[in-house]
Amino acid sequence: MRAASRSLAALLAALGLLAGRLAAAEHVTLPAGARLHPEPDVKSHSLALLDAEALVEVLERKDGWILVRYDAFRGWVREGAPRSLVEERGDSSAAPGRMPDIGHEALLARGRALLRGGGRELPMDGHTLLTDVSDDTLLKWLVATPEAARFSFELQWGRARSPAPGSVVFLFESAEAEKEFSSVACGATEPLGERIASLALSGKGRAWDRASLLHQVGHLHSRDVLGDGVPAWIEEGLADVFARAGIGVERVEGWRAVHYPKRSLPSPPVATVPEILAAGPEIFGRDSAAEARRLEALLFFRYLAEDRKTIPPFRELVRSGGKLDAPALEEALRRKIGAIERGYLSARPGIR
Repeated sequence: MRAASRSLAALLAALGLLAGRLAAAEHVTLPAGARLHPEPDVKSHSLALLDAEALVEVLERKDGWILVRYDAFRGWVREGAPRSLVEERGDSSAAPGRMPDIGHEALLARGRALLRGGGRELPMDGHTLLTDVSDDTLLKWLVATPEAARFSFELQWGRARSPAPGSVVFLFESAEAEKEFSSVACGATEPLGERIASLALSGKGRAWDRASLLHQVGHLHSRDVLGDGVPAWIEEGLADVFARAGIGVERVEGWRAVHYPKRSLPSPPVATVPEILAAGPEIFGRDSAAEARRLEALLFFRYLAEDRKTIPPFRELVRSGGKLDAPALEEALRRKIGAIERGYLSARPGIR
């Protein structure tokens, strides 16, 4: 009896100690939109984005960050109201791929000065093509084709708008001149309103140059249709759609196989779906990291635009002209971001 009493007393003491420890544990409620990072550093990649508020245990605190365990993730969350990646990581004007704010006319003058002999100006379906390229056959095709591409694009996506005044594409003969003009490899040269895109002849043949230029025109067209606030991943996806509309699927597949080679697919992906949705003009830069992020953005767009389960609601969302943020995507697809990401990851290896 005495031994049993001692065992019971020990058990009660242990339970009391455990209860004390549980009572001492600190818990916080994380709001929807809170982002988990592997390190207490805003520059570290995003592990997860909370779909809804969640009560979690605080494992550690450090310099305004809290370490928590959420779902299958263990990561750091910044205290306070959720902020976008752009807000977290600082002034977006300093992001790679953003030109100095020198004004539209000054930017045009800078580009013209880099064209051999001042170049020449050609109309291109409401846009202006400024070029020093001497291949008249290529230029004739480039001037005529965007109109057909736009018509096909509008039939598919149901959105139309006249090109914004001042929309310009620079096509340089010299790759060095193009790089001197713009730090952006893909997309609009001036992300915040100056609809100017640029590229140079690639040396890879006329078919490649045609597709590349239509892709750049597609960046301008996506902004014409959806405004300057169009998310970067949507802009990249629509630019790809525009190029495909202009040169035909049978031709674009060969171009994509080189431009977005399947062997370049990183595993795991370089960006989570929350990061893709929050990405800004930095994905249009020339560095390898930007190229990888741009590829991930395109693959995610193509998953939504081509998967039979997501095609109708995703296209309707784009056609609606409303917000194209994460909550809007969740509402349109009737799935949380986590579920959308799982679907994307399961389909991603088969995306070509």
